[in-house]
Amino acid sequence: MKEEHSNQGKGKSKGPTVLVAVDFSYCSRLALRRAKFWAAMNGGRILALHVIDRDFVRHCIHQDLGTEEEVKRKLFVNSKKKLREFLHEEDMDENDIQMTICEGIPCMEINTKAVENDVEMIIMGSKGNSDDMKSIFFGSTTERVLRFIKRPVLCIPPEYRQKLK
Repeated sequence: MKEEHSNQGKGKSKGPTVLVAVDFSYCSRLALRRAKFWAAMNGGRILALHVIDRDFVRHCIHQDLGTEEEVKRKLFVNSKKKLREFLHEEDMDENDIQMTICEGIPCMEINTKAVENDVEMIIMGSKGNSDDMKSIFFGSTTERVLRFIKRPVLCIPPEYRQKLK
């Protein structure tokens, strides 16, 4: 189970696309709100991307939580449900948003999906749900995306208070 796309949102809007990286953190909620505002202002569409971290899958298998296939299936099903709930909580119609859930290294998948979907911009939180020790030694997912991407990235800090008008 490598990747799951939701066809919702495809073909509805021909405007530019913005990719929002969603890890269900408070900052990714703020990023999603900003993307909603951006899409409304630009006649664009939103690609909501959630990446199941490959290291987390390995950790689950190492902890004997199931076989690789069982762990991945459970994570994909739970992620899809959680992403739908996340969008619903923000009064976003999942029919207007392309939802993509994939497995891999988050910074690499974000960059890959941005190129594949020719997005105009990536919007992501500056602080997500990544392991703090991992961030100290290797940098946050946001920092790693910024190192390699050739597209604009809008980073939303936890203190951001959006003014929509």
